Amino acid sequence: MRLIRANPGIGEELAETAWRRLRELQILTPTEPGSDLFFMAEPVARLLNYLFNEANPATPEIIRGYVASLEAANRQLTRALDDEDVQRVSLAFEEISQTLRRIHADLNETQNAILAEVTRYKTERARVSVREKYRRIVYWMERYVEPMIEVVRADGPLRSAFDETERLLHRAREEALLNDHPALTRNLRFLRVVSAYALRVFTQCRKEIQPLYESLRRSSFIAEGASWAIEQLQAAGLARWGDEYLVGVASWRYQNVPSDAAIVATLRRVIEHPPESPPVLELMTEEETPDALVRLIWLESLPSLVTNNLPVQDLLGWIVETFSGRNISDVLAGFSALVFHNGFRATFTDRELRTYVIAGDEITASPVKLTST
Repeated sequence: MRLIRANPGIGEELAETAWRRLRELQILTPTEPGSDLFFMAEPVARLLNYLFNEANPATPEIIRGYVASLEAANRQLTRALDDEDVQRVSLAFEEISQTLRRIHADLNETQNAILAEVTRYKTERARVSVREKYRRIVYWMERYVEPMIEVVRADGPLRSAFDETERLLHRAREEALLNDHPALTRNLRFLRVVSAYALRVFTQCRKEIQPLYESLRRSSFIAEGASWAIEQLQAAGLARWGDEYLVGVASWRYQNVPSDAAIVATLRRVIEHPPESPPVLELMTEEETPDALVRLIWLESLPSLVTNNLPVQDLLGWIVETFSGRNISDVLAGFSALVFHNGFRATFTDRELRTYVIAGDEITASPVKLTST
């Protein structure tokens, strides 16, 4: 009544009439039946918040409640599809549609509230302590952003509920138990949009808040340490404060001016210091070729060397006789390189076994024939 009297209308309507009409139109509802205390009806409050671009954030528990409601509706829809009950399918579908719209609206309001809080922090001119700012940012970070990301992430409960709902809606369309195909298509598209939208918006909110959180965290630590040091100074006094709370800064203190004799002695040590010959860089010396490089060059030259002797009736014998200085490891590596080379065809024969002596070691095997492809 005080607000009505303070803001009279253009007409001659009495304040009591305006008060009565607000109650009749259920714009104001009593807190309990017969009470003299009234509050604005929730639909009207939400409409005004929408018109004035104000948002009330939804807690993660509310979104989890929507997920639980969606899972319950999915169970109802599953039983209705199994029983082929068209009416129950329609009722479950309507409940799923309302839940999806509420999830999208609450997620959108939560994002707007978080971004409004970030904007308020960046543009706030009032003198607010760093600790208070830090507590506000930490509250939004720990109460809304991080828990909400756990709910809406790709492997979270929201996504699994959406996947099950999408599967059931496809089943309802395939079994022709739901005739409202435009609404069905709209909800299927809405499921994909809301899932990606939720993760994107809260990831963006975390990117907006994280730099403020880290900056205020460092500032809060500095302010907390400074306030604690000042309290200790006020309690103990400067005389008994000691040096343990001070920052140690190294300094060079001059006690005596150096004499002329000391300066001359120092210069003499520098001037008369025995010189050393400059180092000599041997730029023209040649280093020996590494054994591994020599072995690689030899292995790469084998295909061209064996081509002039094709066909070779005994490949291993030819390598042992031609390169008698090679050890058994090099001989087997060259043998394998030629056997698996694309330009040759190796044939393992059934001839009599032969013993090959290679640098003191022995290998017994049947001869291998090598021809060109």
